Amino acid sequence: MNSTIKNYLSGRSSVAEQKELLDWIRKDDNLARFQSIKNEWKNEIAGEDIPFVHYQAWKEIQNKLFDQMQTNMNRTQRTLNFFRYAAIFLLLFSIPSLVYLAIRSKSPAPLVYTTVAADFGQISKVQLPDSSVIWINSGSTIKYNNQFSVSNRDIELVGEAFFKVRRNPEIPLVVSSSRLQVKVLGTEFSISAYPEESHIQVVLEKGKVELTSDTDVHFRQEMKPGELATFNKKGKELVISNVNTELYTSWKDGLVNIYNLPLSELVIKLEKRYNQKFIVDEAIQKMPFTFTIKNENLGSVLELMEKITPIVAIQRGNVIELKHNKK
Repeated sequence: MNSTIKNYLSGRSSVAEQKELLDWIRKDDNLARFQSIKNEWKNEIAGEDIPFVHYQAWKEIQNKLFDQMQTNMNRTQRTLNFFRYAAIFLLLFSIPSLVYLAIRSKSPAPLVYTTVAADFGQISKVQLPDSSVIWINSGSTIKYNNQFSVSNRDIELVGEAFFKVRRNPEIPLVVSSSRLQVKVLGTEFSISAYPEESHIQVVLEKGKVELTSDTDVHFRQEMKPGELATFNKKGKELVISNVNTELYTSWKDGLVNIYNLPLSELVIKLEKRYNQKFIVDEAIQKMPFTFTIKNENLGSVLELMEKITPIVAIQRGNVIELKHNKK
């Protein structure tokens, strides 16, 4: 590098050598070494007899070259400073965004609901994410969210459904139907909660359930297997009785057991099973019926009803009228 510096000082260096020298001076403490070699070179030529004109020309060349070198170094320093300040600004600008993204990433995801419905005349069977199984009676729906079995096991029921619940003590399953909630850990039970009916029925086959109400914090009732809970929506009264649970849960297997049921409530079940609209005379609405429907069509069921009670079924367009048969 000494010869390159001396060529530069003598004005004999090429453009490539000047660039090489400039890059070298920028590194570490090379500028001090350059000054030292420059002083040595001056001492070497001090004893030489240089004409004044040549000396002036040499001095002008040195000044121009050194000024150019200094300008390039200053430009490089300004560039480095620009990127340094730009990086600091970018970091300060990014911190609020990073904090916002971090907070947002921890916020819970919005709830998305899944609805499963059984059309009139059909029974649907569905397996939930926690492996629980639900049979949904005709004309009924269930709804649950995307956090099911993660942070909750909440189900909304409209109509009738039979539940075979997988046990999970940490996250109990809660079924909400109208004004009544059923809380379970692992059990088998049925709920009938059609909006048009005056009462809600809960039948427990296995395990244990707890009944609560969203309108009364003090309301709490535990049920045992073989019990039927009948909740009156209007009077908010609860009656517990021991029953043959098969009479209330066999619908999931295609059987409908009618036991001492008023005609006004029986036609609701017939409408859902056969997707048929009925009109019932007021005089016979309280007439009780007891029979079982398996695979019979609606015509056979109506014929049976006409044989065992004094009623007559009349088809008028899309509606069947049930009237009192005085004969």
